[in-house]
Amino acid sequence: MIKPINMPKYGLQQDEGTIIEWKKQEGDRVEKGDILLEVETDKAVFEYEAPENGYLRHILAQDGAVVPVLSPIAVLTDELDETVDLDAFTTPEPTASAEAAAPQIEASIPESTQAAQTSTHSNRIKRSPAARHRARELDIDLSTVTGTGPGGRIVKADIERTAASPPPVSAGSSALSKMRQAIGKTMAFSKSTIPHFYVGIEIDMTDAEAWRKSLAQTDDIKLSVTDLFIKATAEALTQYPVLNSSLEGDTHMVIHDTVNIGLAVGTDDGLVVPVIPNAQKAFLSDLADIRAKRVNDARAGKLHGDASATFTISNLGMFGVSTFTAIVNPPEAAILAIGAAIPRVVPVGDPLTIAVRHIADITLSADHRLVDGVVAAQFLQALKQSLEDVKNLERWL
Repeated sequence: MIKPINMPKYGLQQDEGTIIEWKKQEGDRVEKGDILLEVETDKAVFEYEAPENGYLRHILAQDGAVVPVLSPIAVLTDELDETVDLDAFTTPEPTASAEAAAPQIEASIPESTQAAQTSTHSNRIKRSPAARHRARELDIDLSTVTGTGPGGRIVKADIERTAASPPPVSAGSSALSKMRQAIGKTMAFSKSTIPHFYVGIEIDMTDAEAWRKSLAQTDDIKLSVTDLFIKATAEALTQYPVLNSSLEGDTHMVIHDTVNIGLAVGTDDGLVVPVIPNAQKAFLSDLADIRAKRVNDARAGKLHGDASATFTISNLGMFGVSTFTAIVNPPEAAILAIGAAIPRVVPVGDPLTIAVRHIADITLSADHRLVDGVVAAQFLQALKQSLEDVKNLERWL
């Protein structure tokens, strides 16, 4: 069987990707999950994993190629000797008649859309993979470099020359990085098109924190607070799957059969969202290992392309932030904002007494087109019950 491999689409605003390096060669046997290649988008570098078993028969786009999303970049086959019609996977060059027809087609596009398309194309930076790697090493913004390669393409020598030159004098303004531009487009789209609403709850993390720390001392199992929230959230989403959904067009809801938790991670360049796939099935210790690896990779500029997030968590508690609200990451239905567990004097027990407990404020931002307040409240109740019950936490080990 012939299986096309297409340029993946990792984000709502992504319209193309750059092939950084193929990790497999034509004729190689690949297994599902093997790293096929590295792909760069406006946000990060992704490791693209083989979606299934087969032989890598033909590479249609080589290292350094900029390819529109969902366009074919390679062909897999079940057998090494299967006949492949490459014409079926190769995008033909524009014909003269097609070019002549372009103005007529463009005239039917709204002006705002034309402007957005023109802006998108003008913002693309042509550069070689070697130039990109050297620019990252020297912390040079590619938008400030003048390319001397074919067609104005930035080559490694351009990066070296820029590094040796004094930085231009700025009057207090600078161009936004490509990542900041991508984040801005996505968040502006989200806030202007998604009817957000917000529901909050207080969770007593005192017992969970004591249990987490005791595991590190007695069993050498190192978990973070974020790991507990990821697991509790994944389990609560299986109870309230409407929050693990996305909107398709304006009329269809897609409820996902796996819970892939995206974790908002800040980097020097901006925000990236590594994904913990199938979080609902993972044991806590395994989940912690996956989370640690993927966060470290994300901060190093690499993201794994084996799954798309179906729900996102943003935790600012480690910075002492007590409460905040987050913007829904489209096309997801909701996002969870986690604040720090702050010591508070609260009534506890029956009969009531006064005690100091560590209370965290949690806020759910949701898309009102998909979710109602009652479901959001029930989800937060389930999250609270899971995290305040140590016996339940032990069940996840």
